[in-house]
Amino acid sequence: MSQQGNVGGEGHKGSGEQEGIDTSDAIRIRYDDGKTFEILVEPEPAKKAKLEGDEFDMPRLMFVQEVFTDAQKGERASPDELEREFNTKQIMEAAEEIFEKGDMQLTTDQKAEMREDKHKQVVNMIARRAQNPKTGNPHPPQRVENALEEAGFNADAFQDVEEQFDDAIDSIRPIIPVSLDKKTVAVKIPSDQAGKAYDTLQQKTEILEEQWGDNLYAKIRVPAGILTEVMEEIQKLTGGDSEVKEEI
Repeated sequence: MSQQGNVGGEGHKGSGEQEGIDTSDAIRIRYDDGKTFEILVEPEPAKKAKLEGDEFDMPRLMFVQEVFTDAQKGERASPDELEREFNTKQIMEAAEEIFEKGDMQLTTDQKAEMREDKHKQVVNMIARRAQNPKTGNPHPPQRVENALEEAGFNADAFQDVEEQFDDAIDSIRPIIPVSLDKKTVAVKIPSDQAGKAYDTLQQKTEILEEQWGDNLYAKIRVPAGILTEVMEEIQKLTGGDSEVKEEI
């Protein structure tokens, strides 16, 4: 939750502490265009906004509602400094530009946490999408975890999970049998409900055909392991108005 006030001293992870409030978990965003400006932001929403493009509300994103020239030392930027650099004396307006244009300054611990989180996402994605061709059943997450460890696969903290999926699958194929069977389905969605649903189709499926009118008719190909998940998401986004038919 965002906090008001100054930051002083030196925190365990380089973010300092604010009048007895531990800010060591905050992520520092640094903007440097000849002069350095920094803000402290909430870790999870900041990572989702910065790395995954999620929408954000700046006041809620701020861990400390201040702009600094050096957050670790607790040195605040003055209103005049903000105006010279960002053409505003308003902290939130300046902070938004710093967040959008600045770089995340992650500590070693924060990077390790992000890698571990991304690794878990890779494991879960494989467990959902891939099957054992001998049984037709998904591999349990622990088996996937063990195979990735044996293969020496290291998740990239800053790369999207989808972009790492193929490399992860290739790394474990010599260790456990993996099948990525896909299903082809026809989808009908009312056009006034199709916006967000279409975004989901683009992100999670291969769109083979599409036709727009009063309804969106689309033929898609999707990994068998996530067919139910995708269809449930489409139904939720369309208020249950979509129709799905699996093709033989």
